[in-house]
Amino acid sequence: MLPTIIFDTSVLNKIEDGGPASEPLMKGLESGFEVILTAMNADEILATKEVGRRDALLLRFGRLLSSAKCIWPPHEIIRALVSAHSTNPPCFDWTKVGVRAREYEAGISRRDFDDELCARQREYQFEVHKEFGKMWKKLRPLLDVILAKDPSKRPTNYQEALSIAVRDGGVLWGVGRGLYGQVSGNDPSEAETKAFMDVCPPFRSTCYGLVMAWYNESLRVKDGTPTPGCNDLMMAAYLPYCSRFVTADGPQRDGLREITAQARIDCDIHSFQDFERNFALVA
Repeated sequence: MLPTIIFDTSVLNKIEDGGPASEPLMKGLESGFEVILTAMNADEILATKEVGRRDALLLRFGRLLSSAKCIWPPHEIIRALVSAHSTNPPCFDWTKVGVRAREYEAGISRRDFDDELCARQREYQFEVHKEFGKMWKKLRPLLDVILAKDPSKRPTNYQEALSIAVRDGGVLWGVGRGLYGQVSGNDPSEAETKAFMDVCPPFRSTCYGLVMAWYNESLRVKDGTPTPGCNDLMMAAYLPYCSRFVTADGPQRDGLREITAQARIDCDIHSFQDFERNFALVA
């Protein structure tokens, strides 16, 4: 069994930037790992504005895809998992729910897109980022009023925010209920939501990622420290599907490490710099 590995799109950019010097790494990935590419990788590449850069990244993606597989975007993975569970809870096994995105694989191989589609993808990515931030930021004024009465209650880190989110009626369970209900059409109880999180690591890690967004955008004191964005945190859904996740984005690396620790996800988060250095030593 080869170790499974998933990359943030920032890593594919770094590999492309390396040019010929990245060749040993590419060959090692193709033979020494089970590489899992993601639909988010493909969507972010398609949203690249500069045509030459986009084409180069697509070639890089396609080469890896020749010995890899691609899995659906996080929202489609969550939809499939919730649908499977709501249909037959006693027999649910998240590892047996298919998440392979063969349509993405075929589309990338055939170059089944044009500049107009890429432009729409770029607009969509921008809109998703804007709406994601707006959703959490609109809570800040309301929470600021409450916390002004006792500033000591404002959490100063993710773990403190999570200790609030896991209380009865807390944000974590509300997020989980909302996601589950949106797909199933049912309104699960808090106990049912907790039970589903226990048996479905991708759902659990996604919810913990959304709690991090709540902390960063709604509660955290703004001190200029960079925080992971929408796509960075949505990648949390992919973590249970690999043993290693590699990113060249510092805030994402730190955020996902906290999420894996708190959500009990068995996945090691590596920076691209460390992964490349250790790979070179082994090679």
